[in-house]
Amino acid sequence: MQWTRALGLIACLALSQAQAAPFYEGKTLAHPLITGLAESSATLAFIKTPAGVRGYYAVDEAQSQAQLLDDFGKASIESVFNIALDNQHLTRLVLFKLQGNYHLRAYRYDDNDHLYSRLGNLQKALDRITQGQRKLDARTVNQALSQLTPLNYRVSYEDSGIAEFDQLDHSAGTLVGYFGQDGQPLGNTSPGAEAYSYKKTFGEKQGRFLSVTYQRDQSPALVDGPRQLYNYQASRVTWDTEPARLTGSEDGPSVAYSENGAIASRGPYTHGQRNGEWGFAGPSNSWSHGPYVDGKRQGQWSLSNESEGYGMTGLYRDDLREGRWDIKLSDSEALEDGGFVTYLHDLRNGPSESREGGAVLERGDYRDDLRQGPWLTTAGSGSYDRGLKSGPWQLKAADGHTHSVSFVADKMQGELRDTDAQGVLRVIEHYRDGLLWGTQEGYNDSGQLMYSYAYENGQREGRSLIYSADGKVLLSDMSYKNGNKQGPYLTFLADGSPATVGRVEGSEFIGLMTQLDEHGQIFSAATRCRFQSYQSTVGLCGMSREFRQGRVTSERDYLYGELQEYREYNAQTGLKTRERVIGKGDQVSEITYYDNGQVECRVNKVGFEWMTINQQKLKNYNQAVLSGEQLCYYPNGVIKSRDFFDKGPTGCKTLYDETGKQTFPGPSGCRRPTSAEAVH
Repeated sequence: MQWTRALGLIACLALSQAQAAPFYEGKTLAHPLITGLAESSATLAFIKTPAGVRGYYAVDEAQSQAQLLDDFGKASIESVFNIALDNQHLTRLVLFKLQGNYHLRAYRYDDNDHLYSRLGNLQKALDRITQGQRKLDARTVNQALSQLTPLNYRVSYEDSGIAEFDQLDHSAGTLVGYFGQDGQPLGNTSPGAEAYSYKKTFGEKQGRFLSVTYQRDQSPALVDGPRQLYNYQASRVTWDTEPARLTGSEDGPSVAYSENGAIASRGPYTHGQRNGEWGFAGPSNSWSHGPYVDGKRQGQWSLSNESEGYGMTGLYRDDLREGRWDIKLSDSEALEDGGFVTYLHDLRNGPSESREGGAVLERGDYRDDLRQGPWLTTAGSGSYDRGLKSGPWQLKAADGHTHSVSFVADKMQGELRDTDAQGVLRVIEHYRDGLLWGTQEGYNDSGQLMYSYAYENGQREGRSLIYSADGKVLLSDMSYKNGNKQGPYLTFLADGSPATVGRVEGSEFIGLMTQLDEHGQIFSAATRCRFQSYQSTVGLCGMSREFRQGRVTSERDYLYGELQEYREYNAQTGLKTRERVIGKGDQVSEITYYDNGQVECRVNKVGFEWMTINQQKLKNYNQAVLSGEQLCYYPNGVIKSRDFFDKGPTGCKTLYDETGKQTFPGPSGCRRPTSAEAVH
């Protein structure tokens, strides 16, 4: 069976190696293999096939996942090189011969999908370079491409429906000039840092020039020898009478593009002014369309914001919205859904309303673009004064509750009453300038007080009281200062008797805190104090006691958070079960007891650790170490074991039976006990 498993392993290894083989392995290449392409780190191979030469590339480390670059037919690959045409990415060029003629193709790599795509927008320029050439090389091609005006040829532009615009070859045309950020001509014929746009013309008809404006973004330049390359894109195509001006002489159809090549606006100009029907596309799927007259919006216009889910129609007069504008919800088929708003000189003035699902959501008047007078809103109903809530309001709250409160200058002022969906009063609270200030009281179904808190400046201040579900018994009485617990801390049992009695400072228990059980008996009493160690700290100080059914079960003496002496007792018999005693000469004894009161073991220690508290040095016996004789006993009082420590165990540990007879070590002596055995 071992040899069959070995054969299986060998087969798996061979299969994995075959799967990971480079895509070009065993293939006939039409051009030397190219590795580590500058723009992608890809490996590029031109492989001969019966149908012709095909280019493949792989970007994975194993070079096994090949992607088709292009099909070159029965071609010979002459040269593969790159050039920078903008500041975005290098352009990869393939120069090849087909039927005795030179051809060029250009490709760009995308970092997002890790794929190359062919630059069809540059193809006409490449064809002009190769046309009629008998000898051509990479240097000649790069020199020719360097003469082109800068442009990101990867961007394609949305069809406008205007043939002479959509068929433009942006690599051609006649350069008019470059313009600065202020739109003024610069007079130079090559791009520089001060150039933000340039214009080219592509023909002339009856004194009008087909012009394209190209604009760059704010990304930094790519320095390529003497050239400074930027990311230029076509921003507008129009007819101009004076193309040397950046704007102002438009006459005829015009289209503007966004940075992704989508149409941003479309419409006609007359003598540099918009005239006729225009359309605009904005961010977040917003758009608008309507007529212009002499550069101003006039007449009926439609506006839409699909991402916000609504559209508007209304009248423009001299570029200002006037009268009633109707609103329609994009996702609603009901004609009554939507609403309207009234404008005067492009400011909201007069009645306004919004509806959805057949119900009115908001209704009220505007004055000078601000809400004024009575309003129904999604938040509630009340009045506005110059855009600010003013006077009594009914506000909608969670779970069908209603808040009745008054506003002054958009801030809650005075009493707020919270009623539930059945109209039952639940909460009364008070505000000053929008902040909780005064009492906050909660009520049950029967109108009895459930809690009462005091606030100042939006924070709890003073007593906070909590009552039982029927409102008859006080369960908690705590005090606050500046939003933190400060002062008496009292909790009570269901019968009203004390459960916890203590005090809090800075949200920390300070002083004696006593806890009582349902019989009124103390089961815990501990004292805490604030002291300065490495930082200000609160810890247990002095004696802490625990009780069960009136009997002490433990007493622990703390020195600023460090346990020193302690005693624990059996709750039924009252006898001690264990204790730690600090004696003279820094001696520390830890003693455990059997149920009959007989000592079980006495562990003796010595020493302390200094600690600095409140700038004073104090001894901490919690860090004492084993020292001297260690004794354990049987329940009858007979010694069970004896051991000695002096900076570690010394000699043998001696063991005895219940009659007192030594059982270890025997006549042959003893081995040195381990530290784990030493204390048992």
